[in-house]
Amino acid sequence: MPHLSSLAGDNPRSNFQFDFGLERKILAEAEKDNPNWSKFGSENVPTKVSDSSTAKVTALDPIVSKFMAMGLSQEAVPIAVENYGDNPTKVQEFVNGYTLLREMGFSSNSVADALVMNDNHTDKALAHFLNGSS
Repeated sequence: MPHLSSLAGDNPRSNFQFDFGLERKILAEAEKDNPNWSKFGSENVPTKVSDSSTAKVTALDPIVSKFMAMGLSQEAVPIAVENYGDNPTKVQEFVNGYTLLREMGFSSNSVADALVMNDNHTDKALAHFLNGSS
């Protein structure tokens, strides 16, 4: 049986450098009544767009940026904002349900449609999938 200490040296170390300063600035900006997201530059904000989007809300949208700065899913926030605008309660409900159903393996468009159709009730959206109504 090999000694664990002999295996420890074989693991490469990560060279990822997280920018804690930027993170602190984003969190501080999110606390303000009128945050100015433009000063963070577009290089720090992903530009993923929802496949089911007709209005094409991007991550550069200040409302989307605000919710992403709160730590919400970069995949779900643009879809949530497209459907609910700047409604923190509805966006949070949508993102939570979306993340859960996506982790279960359902497609992005199907999850978004089922949640919107069922007023963000995750259980009802899941029942929609399990009943074969996708």
